[in-house]
Amino acid sequence: MSVKLIPINFKGYELPKFKESKKGDWYEYGTERPYKNCYGDFLVKLLNESSKQSTIIDTKTRFIVGQGFVIDGNATFTEKAYLEAFLRVPGEDGSMNDLLCKVVKDKKVFGGFAIHIRINANKKIASVDHLEFNNIRVGVNEGIYYYTSDWKARNPQDNEDFTELKLFPFSEDIETSKDYIIYYKEYRPDLQEYPMPDYIAAVPYLEADAEISNFTIQNIRNGLSTGYLISFNNGQPSDEEMEDIERRFKDYATGTDNAGKPLLSFTDQNSDHPTILPIPIDGRNEQFLNLNTQITQEIYTAHSVTSPMLFGIKDNTGLGNNADELRTAFEIYSNLHIAPEQQIIENLFNEIVNFNGLPKVLRLQTIEPVSKPLSEAVAVSVMTQDEIREKIGLPPLEPTERVMMDDQIDDMLFNQLQHLGFNANDYEVLDTYQNEITCIEDAERFEAEILSKHNFAIERVLTDLEKSVLSILIDTPSTPTNEIAKAMEISIGETNEIIQDLQNVGALDKNFKPTSEAKKSIQKPTEELIVAYKYVKRPDAQPLKGGKSRPFCVQMLTYADAGRLYTLDQLKLLRNDFNQSGIDIFTKRGGWYTLPDTDISRPFCRHIWQQQVIRKKR
Repeated sequence: MSVKLIPINFKGYELPKFKESKKGDWYEYGTERPYKNCYGDFLVKLLNESSKQSTIIDTKTRFIVGQGFVIDGNATFTEKAYLEAFLRVPGEDGSMNDLLCKVVKDKKVFGGFAIHIRINANKKIASVDHLEFNNIRVGVNEGIYYYTSDWKARNPQDNEDFTELKLFPFSEDIETSKDYIIYYKEYRPDLQEYPMPDYIAAVPYLEADAEISNFTIQNIRNGLSTGYLISFNNGQPSDEEMEDIERRFKDYATGTDNAGKPLLSFTDQNSDHPTILPIPIDGRNEQFLNLNTQITQEIYTAHSVTSPMLFGIKDNTGLGNNADELRTAFEIYSNLHIAPEQQIIENLFNEIVNFNGLPKVLRLQTIEPVSKPLSEAVAVSVMTQDEIREKIGLPPLEPTERVMMDDQIDDMLFNQLQHLGFNANDYEVLDTYQNEITCIEDAERFEAEILSKHNFAIERVLTDLEKSVLSILIDTPSTPTNEIAKAMEISIGETNEIIQDLQNVGALDKNFKPTSEAKKSIQKPTEELIVAYKYVKRPDAQPLKGGKSRPFCVQMLTYADAGRLYTLDQLKLLRNDFNQSGIDIFTKRGGWYTLPDTDISRPFCRHIWQQQVIRKKR
């Protein structure tokens, strides 16, 4: 009697292959089943089934997105208004933070991302929206891409949402009737039509991680399994019959879904029947513990995880088990991975706003998992008087009792202030205000009141297009929408959107007629008013006798005499020696001052931050 052993072969992991599709003019995103042309779905499956993968990707996304975009750089008042509007609503699908989270997560899951660009009649970018990366296929023709939510369909080009997209050129060579795409893919050697994620080498371990989880739950459900040798005692079948038996046996008795299932045998008493012999496997529990450790390490290595604690994963290693080590690990990870990723995102979105004629001043604010503790002296130096009193359990002072604290960081602030601000000689002063400003909140409140008295009585600053449309409606309230669109050289749809926005901010009433506030607040598109801040002597200041002004006041007056003015946003950029924002420059406006020849003391010095309404000289 001869015995033939049948090896049951399981195919190992292979990198996906991309080739031109027979169904259309695109490259297939993977050629092997079960993810033929849907390799992105396989990567999403790993994300959903591996807890380690999901946690790491989510944390990476939060680190890179940080606190979102801020405007960090020189921009005019109008430019800043446009930028802030873009940061609030960049497109049709939600906020900028939503867009950033989707773009960054796609980049970390797939190794690339896609953005949908819509153009208005003025050949400017009107909308920036996210496109699901695994729903994009690269066209055979250069610069052409295709989108549909169902690439498993027999004929994807017949899908209702099938769309042809053209690569956005970032030049004037664009057509308003076209749908454009920004398609980014991470560089790798031998880069093909589709990118590979940075963790590609760990894909077998991610699959194993998911399979071990499935094996564990199935064993719990079905009872613990062991290995078996199955011998068929009714003769040796043909090769075709053996292959059929092997296939059916694998479908029934192998794989993690079948872990622990009993094996049933139906035989005739007088016939030979299969013999099932258990194969004892020693150390099975230890084997899986070791395997899980290896899988974890390989996944961490692929993702360049310096400390699992950064990702909310408890680890037995020393690194990350205390705050100092965690900060060190984050600093390494930030410098090597987060900062380069943020640079890519910043560069892209700065190019987008620059295409619309705006300056490249967008920057992503980072976050820290553990903030650096401040000494009590440093903490007090950046706290307001009310915050200090609250910390020690005292009630806030009345406005007439406020005492502004001095500190030891003046030189650091002066170094920043000399590089901020702008030259007063380029502007004309329309009005000045001597408000009692003791903190940033005071400045914001007074600034809002000042602007409402001048040109901004409605809820926000209008864009140039909105001002122009409002001017037409003030002159001729019954002007038809199509006439406004024709005069502005924009589409009727865009005109309707502008009119709706004007109504939303209170410039038009419910009948779309200009409100009294709009008539008072209308500006010419070329006019721009700014509230600037200048450090000056109080109008009622008494001469000094037997003393001198504080070094802070002397230096600030030097800047003022040199014609240095600041906007409130610029003053908010001041940072302490830990590179942390939040310095309130208005709390440094002097301490107690005794009037000469009297016993009368004031909780402020002889100087004040003057608010000036200015505009560019014509």
